[in-house]
Amino acid sequence: MSILKGEIHSSMQELCDNVLELENVRFAGMISNFGNLYVGGFKDGITPYENDEARRSMYMKFALESNFRKDFDDSFGAFKYSTIQREKVSILTINICNYLLLVFVEPDVDLHALAGRIQSIIDENESHDHNKQNLD
Repeated sequence: MSILKGEIHSSMQELCDNVLELENVRFAGMISNFGNLYVGGFKDGITPYENDEARRSMYMKFALESNFRKDFDDSFGAFKYSTIQREKVSILTINICNYLLLVFVEPDVDLHALAGRIQSIIDENESHDHNKQNLD
């Protein structure tokens, strides 16, 4: 693994860890354009509702949906985030570079407020990474 790739991986894992520290978050992971879980996972003590195979399929579907949304960027502007509310879990997806931050939370969470909190975490991580580069 190259140094740059290692730093990106570490930064993404740190982002997922910070999101997992938020109240009512069950899962935070970075999904590649191909639907592979790059980093992240479930909060300690959380039992997933689906098995490994179903989760891999779900990650792939989220990645495909994210790629299809890019078709409308010229018309509507860049995609920021989407929310899905289900009976057992709510889902937030946020595009970050060529990855999708996928977050599962308890169903009663205000997803728009959560998106704002996560964006603040992303901004802090970017600021930290930028300051670190300036020191090197």
